[in-house]
Amino acid sequence: MCVLKNFVQGKAISGIKEISKDLNYLYSYCDLTAVDNMLLMQSGSLARRLEILNTRALIKDCGLKLSIIYKNRKPIVENGFVSISHSDSLVAFVWNPDFEISIDIEEIGERITRIARRAFSEDELKFANDDIVKLNLLWNVKECVYKLAGIKGLEFKTQIHVFPFENIENIEAELITSEGKRNFLFHGKILKEHSLVYGSEKVKTFNRI
Repeated sequence: MCVLKNFVQGKAISGIKEISKDLNYLYSYCDLTAVDNMLLMQSGSLARRLEILNTRALIKDCGLKLSIIYKNRKPIVENGFVSISHSDSLVAFVWNPDFEISIDIEEIGERITRIARRAFSEDELKFANDDIVKLNLLWNVKECVYKLAGIKGLEFKTQIHVFPFENIENIEAELITSEGKRNFLFHGKILKEHSLVYGSEKVKTFNRI
């Protein structure tokens, strides 16, 4: 069941759905490509198969036909750009024809506190002030930057900086590498027990809702 559709403005198509565990339904509903079937055969766990099938079901629900391949675990399509994210119970995606938008969805919970000091700078920790929702949003943003950067081995704590924000619909971040700085703009939402962030590099033209 779709939780939310087309929350990203402009030409983008986006959606969020609850993860179904009905394999018979998913296999019959999804328009699976040869690549999809190969991925499903190679998947070592039921959870991974459910992720793949629910993603394809969501894309179909949103009226798209996409043939997705993976390069270094990143989803690639011929026509445009796609980003996909999963939690234990939800799957989210965004497709855009002109430039890359990344998305990340996470279940809000105490487990973020276990990695906080490894993932966040002192400034970020001070800003969050042990607020679980803010910590989750910081993690969402860093995951989105990581996806957009396409650089292996990024250090979340020192290379990705999230600036303090008052409005979760406007969150700025910066990536620092040997080649210089890149700036990003993200938009956040709270969906009951989940935090959602999506956005793009600032040099792109991007409209929020």
